[in-house]
Amino acid sequence: MNELKLDNMQSMIAADEVSAISSALLSEIFHGFEEAILVADTNRRLVYMNLAAERLFGYSKQQLYGKVSQILYADENDFSEQGRHRYNLASEKPTENYRILYRRSDGEIFLGVTTGTIMHSSDGAVIGFLGLIRPARSADQSLDALQKIHNVTSDLSLSYEQKIESLLTIGLNHFGLETAIMSHIEGNEYTVENCVDFNGQLKPKTQFDLEGTYCVHTLKENKTVGFHFVGKSQIQNHPCYKNFQLESYIGTPLKLDGKLYGTVNFTSSSPVDPFCKDDYILMQLLSDTFSYLLYKKISEEELEALARIDELTSLPNRRATFERLHQLIDQSNRFFKKLCVLSIDLDHFKSINDKYGHAAGDQALVEFAQIASGIGRKTDFCGRIGGEEFIFVLIGANIERAEEFGNKLRHTLALHPVKLNSEEFITITISAGVAMFDNNESIESLLARADEAMYNAKQQGRDRVMIAPPSP
Repeated sequence: MNELKLDNMQSMIAADEVSAISSALLSEIFHGFEEAILVADTNRRLVYMNLAAERLFGYSKQQLYGKVSQILYADENDFSEQGRHRYNLASEKPTENYRILYRRSDGEIFLGVTTGTIMHSSDGAVIGFLGLIRPARSADQSLDALQKIHNVTSDLSLSYEQKIESLLTIGLNHFGLETAIMSHIEGNEYTVENCVDFNGQLKPKTQFDLEGTYCVHTLKENKTVGFHFVGKSQIQNHPCYKNFQLESYIGTPLKLDGKLYGTVNFTSSSPVDPFCKDDYILMQLLSDTFSYLLYKKISEEELEALARIDELTSLPNRRATFERLHQLIDQSNRFFKKLCVLSIDLDHFKSINDKYGHAAGDQALVEFAQIASGIGRKTDFCGRIGGEEFIFVLIGANIERAEEFGNKLRHTLALHPVKLNSEEFITITISAGVAMFDNNESIESLLARADEAMYNAKQQGRDRVMIAPPSP
C-alpha cells in the first residue's frame, strides 16, 4: 500500500460531515481489502477493523471495539513508543512503513509490516489513527521460490508430470502446508489431476463434489482466496472442514485459453500464519505457470495426434497403423487372443483417377474409410497404409468371422455408390486377403500372408475375399 492510496483514503474519510469516525463509511472503504485495517480514535481505542484484521489477529469486532490497541502489541514498550513517535494529537509524521511485533488472540507473536497514518477532519483536526498491517515474510523466501519455479520450467530434461509435481512441492514448502492439488473441474465434479501429499493419503484421479471443497470459494471470488485458520473463520461450517478438518487453505483459479480449467491449491490440517500479499502474488504466478505448461502439453498432444492421422481419410496413417498392430500382436501373444488381419485394396483405383480425376479418387477413399469404420466393432481397427491400400484388424476373431466381415464390407460398399455429381456414380469394390495370426508369428509374416491372399483375390477376378493358408 503506498502513501498516495492512504492519502486518498484520508480524503474520503475527511469528507464525511460528521465529527466522529463513521464505522459504516470505513466498512464501505476497507471491507474488501486483503491487508488488515485497524482504526483507532484519538485515545487509541479501536473503533473499526476489517475482516482481514479479524483473521489476522483472531479477534472479533465485538471483542476489540472500545479496547486500547495495546492489546495487539507483543511488547507494551512498542505501544508506548509508537504513541510518542506517531500516534498522538501533535504528531506531524507522514505516512510511513515500519515493523512491529504483534500478538494474536491465542498468544502467538508475529512480525507485522505496518503502514501507519493520521486521519484528519475537513478542518484539519486529528480525529484518529489508521494502520494497515500484513505479516512480514522473508523476502529471501519469496525470491527463492521464484528462482525454483524458473529452474523447473526451464529444465528441458523434466517431463510435464515431473514439472507439475516439482512446482506443487515448491508451493508446499513455501507455504509450510501438507497437500498440494492441481484440479480439473467440470460442472460440479472436482477431479484431482495432480497432487503431492506429504501424508501419502491423496491420489490422482480422486473425485469430489465441488461444493464439498474450499475451492468453491475460490471460484466464487474468481481470484486467489486464503484461510489461515478455518476453525476461526466464517467458513468453519463448510463441509470440507467438517469432513477433513483442514485448517488452512490457499487456492487460485487455473485457466486455459481464458476458460476455467480447475484450481491450484494448498491445504493443511494445521493453522498457519496469515497469508500476505506476496503469497497471493506467488499463487497467481504459479497459476500462470501451470496454465502455460498445460497449454503446451495439450498443443503437443494435438500435434502428435495429427502426425499419426491420415489427412484425407482421418484414419490412422501408416506409422500409427503399424504401431497399433505391433501392440495388438503383443497382446495376442501374451494373452493367447485370436487376431485376424485383412489386407484390403480398392479395385481399379487407377482407372477411377484416370477417368474421373483425382478428386473423384479422393472421394472414393473417403467414402470407403467412412463405411469401413462404421461397420466394425469399437475394438476393431482400420488404418490406411498408402494409396488405396488399407489394413483392417479384427481382435478376438477367427478366420471365419474375418471372412464374414470382409464380405459384409463388400456388400455394404455395393449398396452405397459414391456420388460424383448429379448424374454420375461409381461403385467401390475391393479385393481382400485374410490371415489369422499364428502365435509367435512375426508381423512381417502375418502381413505377407494377408497380402498374398489379397493378390490372389485380384487374380481371380477382384471383388472378393480370399483366405491365406496358415503360416508354415
